Amino acid sequence: MLVAEELTLLALDPESGRMRANPSAVEQALAGALLLDLAQAGPLSLDSDGVIQLVSTGPSHPVLGSGLSRLTGQIPLKVRDAIHVLAPGLSETVLDTMAVRGLVRRDEHRTLVLKILVRWHMTAPAMADAARADLTSILATSSGTPASASDPVLGPREAALLTVLGGADLLALAETSRNPASAARMREWCADVAYGRNCLHSVPDNVLAFQRAVHAALATSATASSHGAPPAPSAPETASV
Repeated sequence: MLVAEELTLLALDPESGRMRANPSAVEQALAGALLLDLAQAGPLSLDSDGVIQLVSTGPSHPVLGSGLSRLTGQIPLKVRDAIHVLAPGLSETVLDTMAVRGLVRRDEHRTLVLKILVRWHMTAPAMADAARADLTSILATSSGTPASASDPVLGPREAALLTVLGGADLLALAETSRNPASAARMREWCADVAYGRNCLHSVPDNVLAFQRAVHAALATSATASSHGAPPAPSAPETASV
């Protein structure tokens, strides 16, 4: 499963079929996750100036292919710009693909003014519960910042998810219980993760470079949003989740 798909399951409310966080923030986080998926799959690399370069084409996964097609005409570009290119409507793209595989179900409802409201329901909520429990356990056993030798050692999947969630200030999606006092400390610890600390050596250098850049771009956007800056473009309401 792609990091973007797992993040979608974490963000989706099993009862309402809508996102559990601000849709614009989720779209940006998904864009960051998709960049990490593309870096892991091989089509993208970062040069020494932090600019995305295309190194191969034709990923077999439809979400990766869709994301790459959006970026191809824009490359070379910075990670923050790539996130803005990918973000609008990305959750709909990911969810449509997951629906084809039977992971979610699309429900449409018409309101009195004939507006179509789309809701998405997980067919196996236990998958999201297991992922959330895994991340909650990691966050509960981490010592905070700076990262220490006693902290859990993370594989590529966990590192990518925590990089994105921490950068976008969406760690609440990964925790079964929220302790506001530790929120800032956990975000700082996730920044350490983005830089490769406590990660297995199996995480490729190219992916680590993307982790750093994605975390920085998402953190900058989250900070700007918290200070009242306009959010990045998102999908129109008729297609919202």
